[in-house]
Amino acid sequence: MAIAASYVTPKMELHDLIERNNRLLLLMEHFGTGFTVADMDIVHFCEQHNINPDIFTSFCNLYNGNTSALYVPKNAEDVEQIISFLENSHRYYLDEMYPEIKYYIHKLSEINTDTDNVALLESFFESYIKEVTKHLEWEQNVIFPLLRSVCDGSLPIEDFRRRIKRTRHDSHEDIAIKLRDLKNLLLKHIRLKDSNGYKRKLLSAIFEFQFDLDIHSIIEDKVLMAIKQ
Repeated sequence: MAIAASYVTPKMELHDLIERNNRLLLLMEHFGTGFTVADMDIVHFCEQHNINPDIFTSFCNLYNGNTSALYVPKNAEDVEQIISFLENSHRYYLDEMYPEIKYYIHKLSEINTDTDNVALLESFFESYIKEVTKHLEWEQNVIFPLLRSVCDGSLPIEDFRRRIKRTRHDSHEDIAIKLRDLKNLLLKHIRLKDSNGYKRKLLSAIFEFQFDLDIHSIIEDKVLMAIKQ
């Protein structure tokens, strides 16, 4: 479905928002909530789940394609909620998206035994996911602990920024470019026999992965990195 371009406000009912953009279900999963929203608006839903409604609303807008009003974390609790959201995203990438994409590539290899194209695709993807995994581990083991140190006052913000520059792993932009390269291999170059819709399912999974990874990057680069001590 097309991304809903409407601007989300805290008093909007979640049921209506999900009807317009079902990708908000993924956002809710990253926040660790259930999907039963009754007739609650964002404020009441967030009160029920102990989530800052300003963070939730800002992220809803990201999933709707609006980046004009990004929330800047105000305190340690805000940062912890955002880190938790990103950690759940990591699990989604590694435990769900990676196996799903790998599965579709494997099914295509079973159909296309007369070509090396699938082996090329598989090799490219395995190399890519190793890079993504290293980057996520860097975030988990370096970025998030440093941010928590900034929040508890044990690390000055200037030291945090210096250490980030020294330890920076492959950038989000590098990862995004390589994912687009994978998608372009399928769309522009690799011809494959497919009798069960596996190529479509593979491309759909890659598009979903790319969509969520792009939002993940915005949250880290423009939300978390905007923290002030």
